[in-house]
Amino acid sequence: MQKLPILQPGDSVEIIAPASRCTDKHLHDIKDLLISWELTCVIPSDIFGDDVLCANTDELRFASLQRALKNPDTKAIICARGGYGSMRLIPSLAKVTPVFQAKIFLGMSDITALNLYLQQQWHWPIIHGALAVDKFSPDSIAAVKAMLFGEKKEIHYQASPLNSLAKKDEKFIASITGGNLSLLQTSIATLWQMEPSNKIIFIEEIGERAYRVDRILEHLLQAGLFKGAKAILFGDFLNGNEPDGSSLIEPVLRRFAENADIPVAQVQGIGHGFTNFPLPLGTKVEWQGGHTVGITCFR
Repeated sequence: MQKLPILQPGDSVEIIAPASRCTDKHLHDIKDLLISWELTCVIPSDIFGDDVLCANTDELRFASLQRALKNPDTKAIICARGGYGSMRLIPSLAKVTPVFQAKIFLGMSDITALNLYLQQQWHWPIIHGALAVDKFSPDSIAAVKAMLFGEKKEIHYQASPLNSLAKKDEKFIASITGGNLSLLQTSIATLWQMEPSNKIIFIEEIGERAYRVDRILEHLLQAGLFKGAKAILFGDFLNGNEPDGSSLIEPVLRRFAENADIPVAQVQGIGHGFTNFPLPLGTKVEWQGGHTVGITCFR
């Protein structure tokens, strides 16, 4: 478990697009926001190009990623967007000699693929989060800034217990791994398959109906991706309504939790919603069970 690096005013950060393309306005808004925080922004001249699905070709997106990872003059890497395409870069990334002096790496959603690989193969701590001026609440963006600049030594989250094991007055130290549910399933039998042992598994999702969520969770369970885990922490599961407008997500998560043999809890405001707080992965975390589950992340 490593500590998150800390930015200082005047540091240089790099914005890359390893998955889908964002709008030009979105990119400019991120740049302007980082500049307002007294950071210098580096953006590849070829960040966007022609590709059938992604921000640019695999070759050019990988080149940008590799430069950002190895650039000694930048202190953080900010992924402009998720979408699709990160996993396509991992076979090339696997040929790169790891840089063990970690930078801040900020991304989520499809970036889960890179988050898992860098966390497990390079032993980098990761920030599960994003910057989007027009998509996330001011409080969410302020929380990202506070995490980037190390304004707090401890970050506290409160979660609701979903099973009796989570309600027990139990305390343990672990680290958090995980990310987007669909990407965790995609990781199975790859170079970046999630390693659950002695970890708290964080899971969030958007746009998947209850039966799909249930099917993926069951697949992860049968594939052994929860084996040896200390606990499971669900984030937000959004936009998964049934055709009649109702949602079966909550009953599905509760049924899964009740059948689990480890503590399961749910935290609000981490995922794809307007409120989207950052979550550090791979750092020291204290889990305190009870009627309200307390999660303390240490820098």
